[in-house]
Amino acid sequence: MKNDQDPVSIPDDLSFEILTYLPVKSLLRFKCVCQKWRYVISDPSFAEAHRSRSAAALLISVPNMSSHYMMSSLVSLKDGEARRPIVPVLPYHRNISQSVNGFVCIYQHYDPSLRVLLYNPSTREHVTLPSTAVENLGFRFHCITLGFDPSTKTYKILRVWTGGRGFNYQIFTLGGGAWRVINDGPFNGLTRKGICLDGSIYWADNLVMRNSILAFDVGEEKFRSVPTPPGALALKGIEWDMIEIDGHIAIVDLHDVVESISNVIIMWKFEDPINGVWNQKRILLPKFCIPKPLPFTGYRPLFVTSIDSGELTLIPGQFFSDWYVFRYNLEEGKARKEVFSRSPENDWNDDFPLIEFCGLCAYKESVISLREICRLL
Repeated sequence: MKNDQDPVSIPDDLSFEILTYLPVKSLLRFKCVCQKWRYVISDPSFAEAHRSRSAAALLISVPNMSSHYMMSSLVSLKDGEARRPIVPVLPYHRNISQSVNGFVCIYQHYDPSLRVLLYNPSTREHVTLPSTAVENLGFRFHCITLGFDPSTKTYKILRVWTGGRGFNYQIFTLGGGAWRVINDGPFNGLTRKGICLDGSIYWADNLVMRNSILAFDVGEEKFRSVPTPPGALALKGIEWDMIEIDGHIAIVDLHDVVESISNVIIMWKFEDPINGVWNQKRILLPKFCIPKPLPFTGYRPLFVTSIDSGELTLIPGQFFSDWYVFRYNLEEGKARKEVFSRSPENDWNDDFPLIEFCGLCAYKESVISLREICRLL
């Protein structure tokens, strides 16, 4: 007779499947249960499967406008809750790069020390990148983009900064070495953060997109031009965003909505990079998605990104008593408002935070260890 107390054996493939549905917080604990689970959870194929099933979230850097040093904190919007993750980084870092495989770079545009921290919001691991000598004379700002080469599984950080000699380009390979100079960067420079997709980083910058969009091959470390979509030459100012949606690069023009001209935004999706084919889509937003103008110079009342395939996420430029976003389903042509309750575990002193596009990104949970990638264990 079988003993009812005998442990039940679960097939390895079923254990693998079950674990991929769990949050990172639980997986980090389960790595300590047994050596077998630690091996499975640490495997790169598991990390990829887990990330494909993870719920998407928004990460926002919220500046404290009353602070003399413009300090900021991070806020994560996920599963109906606004939460301040524990971030062991310098408080005045306000800028966030695009998320790549669950990692983000945190930095400050106007910090002459050019400090950059690589951070995994899910595991709370962080790595401070090596410092670099720069010519401080005439320093204005620097912009950071995180890149990934899928052919070699290599992460690289591209920096653009301005100094006494104009625009300067440097690159850092995660896991070894130091910052290296790139000599063939564009003359005009790049002032917006890029989007990394399929081994290339793309920029649609006011300074360069009059003729073309700029791309950077992460593996080859070479710049190239990409044809602009029809009508994109008319884009002006800061009232447009470049995003990734459905595995494609897209440019979203918010000008008419931001300027209260109409309820229409225009999206160009880069459907065929090989042949340079862009598809245009006009999107009519319902009135409840239209923001009120902000009484602050240089701040936008609306931003757009994409968290889930097939949906645009519209983020207001200022939050008041509630944290909320609007979701627009491109296939159904319908929008909805999603409200996030403030976690009681956190202190919410800044009741009316203002948002900047360089201070927000969409990300998915990742169980990948930064320390293992950087060979720090």
